Amino acid sequence: MSPMAATATMSLSGSIIPSRMSVARKLSIFFSGLSFLTLSSLASADCVVEREPAGESQLFIRHFASGCSKLDREARAVGVGEILGALRAGKGVSLMNAVIKGDLLLTQLDSVSLASIALPEPVLARLSQSKVTELRVIRGSFVLENSVVDGIIDTQLKPDMTEHRLLGDMVVIQGPVSFKGTTFTKEIDLSRTVFLETVDSSNAIYLGDAFYLACIFTKSTTFEKAAFSANSRFYQAIFEGPVTFRRAGFNGLTNFLSVWFKKESSFSRAYFRMGTGFSGSRFDGISDFSEAVFEKSAFFMATVFGADTYFRRAVFRGEASFSDAAFQAKDDFSKVFYREEPNFSRATFATPRSSVGFENPVFLMIVAASLTIFLIAFIIILKKG
Repeated sequence: MSPMAATATMSLSGSIIPSRMSVARKLSIFFSGLSFLTLSSLASADCVVEREPAGESQLFIRHFASGCSKLDREARAVGVGEILGALRAGKGVSLMNAVIKGDLLLTQLDSVSLASIALPEPVLARLSQSKVTELRVIRGSFVLENSVVDGIIDTQLKPDMTEHRLLGDMVVIQGPVSFKGTTFTKEIDLSRTVFLETVDSSNAIYLGDAFYLACIFTKSTTFEKAAFSANSRFYQAIFEGPVTFRRAGFNGLTNFLSVWFKKESSFSRAYFRMGTGFSGSRFDGISDFSEAVFEKSAFFMATVFGADTYFRRAVFRGEASFSDAAFQAKDDFSKVFYREEPNFSRATFATPRSSVGFENPVFLMIVAASLTIFLIAFIIILKKG
């Protein structure tokens, strides 16, 4: 074979082999994609989404069955535009095991006159005193259960605002509210909301700030086992019914300043990682902080405990101030651990309270010192003997 023929053969081979490899690769990608689509369609076959029946005008429903994978729920995410449209039409909302995409700004709901809404007399009187004349209304239930909210929910932020501030807008939710088991990936601000029915936020996860400033909870409320990863604020909120934060976790700054608890309240076994404030609050019903853990400063200054209160086995690892607090019924501080001397200056008690006990750090230090001295003396006596 001549050199030119050899070169031609090599050149020809070099052009044919990559071409064959390219075709094979394309076929491989095609069949892989086909296989993926087939598997995806098979996986999605178990994903059943319940919707509102035809002609249903009262409730917007998206209930994803347990067979729906994370990929299925992401692919069929519910947009906030659909939710806002339903709310504007006067419908309630019920989403379960869903993924919600976008920012839900409740300031985009139309305002109605205060006189057009049926409200409990105490709530109506309070709003009238605050000179509220208009408010926004969710006329049914607002249920987001076991879902993921990938966006903010806000009652005070408008689309054209460049900074967040408290507008004074009021929102009334007429039906039950449930955030049970739902994860909020961003900030949720439901400040100045009136909840006319029960609120269930048990096992909810708040990854961003959670603000419930000046809210009115008219019925029973639960935040049991809720996880607040960032800052949480309930400043000037009013709980007309019983409320529980039992075993809730607060990882950011926690603000319960000037809150009014009209019925029983429970923070039993709750965990407070950062500074916590209950100063200026009032507990008209039984309050339970038994076995709660405060890692940093905890302030209960000028707090009024109008009924029995329990701090049994609570742990204070930072400053604990109850100065000017009023304990108007039974108080139980038995077996409380204080890392620092607590401040009860000018606090008043319905029953005499001893400042010295096994939970008092000064007393424990005296006992420890006495035992150390006794042990040293005992060792010296044994050596001499």
